[in-house]
Amino acid sequence: MKISTAIALGRHLIKPRAGVHLNMSSRSGCAWGMVNVSAPSNYLQLLYMARRMPKELPCECRNEQRAIGGGMLSLPISAFTNFADAIVHLFNDHVMTRKDWTMDQLIDWVAANEPPDPEEAVTEHDSEEQPQTLVRA
Repeated sequence: MKISTAIALGRHLIKPRAGVHLNMSSRSGCAWGMVNVSAPSNYLQLLYMARRMPKELPCECRNEQRAIGGGMLSLPISAFTNFADAIVHLFNDHVMTRKDWTMDQLIDWVAANEPPDPEEAVTEHDSEEQPQTLVRA
């Protein structure tokens, strides 16, 4: 499953909440909490992959101490970060706090920047290269 797909599904399962990964008693959480509830078996794999992907932030936030995650990460923001932290920053700061992004914009940005789903790529690849067998009488 793709991260963007998991966020899109998860936003219907929990309420968006900045600075909290996942709170099941209030059924709320951040973008990664949405991934966690919608794709629990893929969550760690998606998170680790995103942490290994360098990514430039699409916003002008630089060296601000309020930082990448509000309550989750209190590190200064730099122009270059990783994909996982960029998602946290965009959700917590831009979607939930500044409100200059919507959830749809966040999901679209994630979809445009994430790698293809390996399962989808294999399925599409296999269907294109399946030879046609003709039966002759």
